[in-house]
Amino acid sequence: MKKSLQTLRKLSVSFTWKMFRGLISRPLLLIPTVWATVESILFSEVNFQESHSGDGVANAFRHAAWNLLIAKNCSIFTSNEKAVQWAKFITDLHEECFPNEAFDHEMDLHNNRIGREVFEKLSIHKLSKKEMISELIDKSESAVGLTDEKEFSNHPNEMVYFEKSL
Repeated sequence: MKKSLQTLRKLSVSFTWKMFRGLISRPLLLIPTVWATVESILFSEVNFQESHSGDGVANAFRHAAWNLLIAKNCSIFTSNEKAVQWAKFITDLHEECFPNEAFDHEMDLHNNRIGREVFEKLSIHKLSKKEMISELIDKSESAVGLTDEKEFSNHPNEMVYFEKSL
């Protein structure tokens, strides 16, 4: 709780205003977005042994799933294209408001993009949420462990995670 309060205090007025404006601009998408957040954590906990809050495959999956699920849930209320734009807006805003180290930041943005791309690819086939998550779980099996920021460009279509060197 104390850490949450410290994080909230760090938010600048402009970030807070940007977040507030963004959220109220699409009130119908707010609940599906919050639900996608909960679902992404639950799917991570059910399907991976490791913590989704670390730097491993579970974290890569959670970020990709979060974006896929925001787009899927919001596509009920808007077009797939606008749902993907919303997912990008919300998750980019999250990364902007709650910054990490540069490597982690790039990794999160990369995996967020992968989730949106998987949604776009699979939504053409009118797959269910369960089927989409299953595809994403399969994709996570080929996630690539990186040790250096320069390696991102070598893996544009795979989920990536931080591989700690021994």
